[in-house]
Amino acid sequence: MMQVSLSVTGLQVKTPALEAATVLLSGPIEFELKSGEINVIRGGNGVGKSTLLRLMSNALPGQGILFRPEFGLRDELLVDTHLQIVMDHLGADSNQIEQLLEQVGLSNWQYERIGTLSSGQRARLGLCTLLAGQFKVWLLDEPLNALDHDGVATLAKAIEIHFQRGGILFMATHVDAAVLSQHLSLVPVKEGWLEHGGLVGNFAPASADPFAPSEVSQLPARVTLSALLKRDWAVAWGNPQALLWGALFHWMVLSFFGIGLGKPSAEFAQVAVWVSLLLALLLGAKDWFAEDHRAGWLGFVANLNADNIAFYWLIRVVFLALCQALVLVPVTGLVALQLGLAGVQTLELVCALIAGIWAVAPLLGLIALLVMLTRGGAVLVYLLALPLLVPVLIFGLEASQAGGLGRTAVAPLAVLASLGMLGCLLGPFVAKRLVALIQE
Repeated sequence: MMQVSLSVTGLQVKTPALEAATVLLSGPIEFELKSGEINVIRGGNGVGKSTLLRLMSNALPGQGILFRPEFGLRDELLVDTHLQIVMDHLGADSNQIEQLLEQVGLSNWQYERIGTLSSGQRARLGLCTLLAGQFKVWLLDEPLNALDHDGVATLAKAIEIHFQRGGILFMATHVDAAVLSQHLSLVPVKEGWLEHGGLVGNFAPASADPFAPSEVSQLPARVTLSALLKRDWAVAWGNPQALLWGALFHWMVLSFFGIGLGKPSAEFAQVAVWVSLLLALLLGAKDWFAEDHRAGWLGFVANLNADNIAFYWLIRVVFLALCQALVLVPVTGLVALQLGLAGVQTLELVCALIAGIWAVAPLLGLIALLVMLTRGGAVLVYLLALPLLVPVLIFGLEASQAGGLGRTAVAPLAVLASLGMLGCLLGPFVAKRLVALIQE
């Protein structure tokens, strides 16, 4: 368990061991970082540099931030939209956007899509988050890789501003830190190396005094509903094909049923609709959080406060459930008529499908995290999850066929609504733990 003690002038770090995926990378590590110094850690690939930075970030919620060149960037967002969302999460004034872009040399790119930026420009854009957040500790993972000479100068300028605020810098890089220090006169550079299961170099050893609570105030910890919804909407609007392909899959499967079987019975058509719907939802769910994890957005939200993950997961699941209903239900209604269902039967089926999507959405949100935890083991996760979809299929069919059997659909619809509510109540706690495991 890593221990950290952050004060106005420095950061002390102690950990009994450095592990990644149960593999021991290093023995005990102790060191102290001072503000106003460029602290660099080196070592070969796989020795634990990124793991050390990640553990430090997890131990400094609201006070430290782990930065990567691709930090939190989604290709489908505009530069301005991305920064507005970042500002909302940080509780900062969005009127600073133009000033921040000028500081990193992107004044003319405010309304361009992030996907059009070069790797160096994306790295510069990521610096805006560091400057806007005023985090006490900057943890930089290979920040120099994508930067040209002007980009290095921009990073040096950002670090200078950070030091003027009393900030602490710790970075892992394979590039000689001299390319950075030449833009920062009189700033000392200290280097350490992770090798042979330990940390060596000229870092100051950690103080022997007992670790005390942090003396530095944290950033605003809780993200807001409006900030989360703004980002989800911007991502969905910028990349609609991620939702529409599920509707295309659903339509093609049901159309093939109609072509191959002619006019099937109402009962068979309803079963086909439900199976196709659940498959479309299941196949698309694996990507619900994957891109945010790859871009470091999950880590950013968790850095502010670990409890943010539960709220983020819940809002995203509910939002995506609504989006799925908006694209899948109309397709279902049209194809149901194509399969020969009467108008009343189609209406009952549509109502049941809406309740079914609500019931299954929290489960799909957890499945998406499990796929990430197993590092792409989607097939295995799906096989384990399929039995959990059976109750939704049973009660959904019951609600769809209730009118034809002379019964009311209230009871099965109530069960589906209750399943969704139960998932939304319990899912955030499970999601928080799964994300913690993913980040480890």
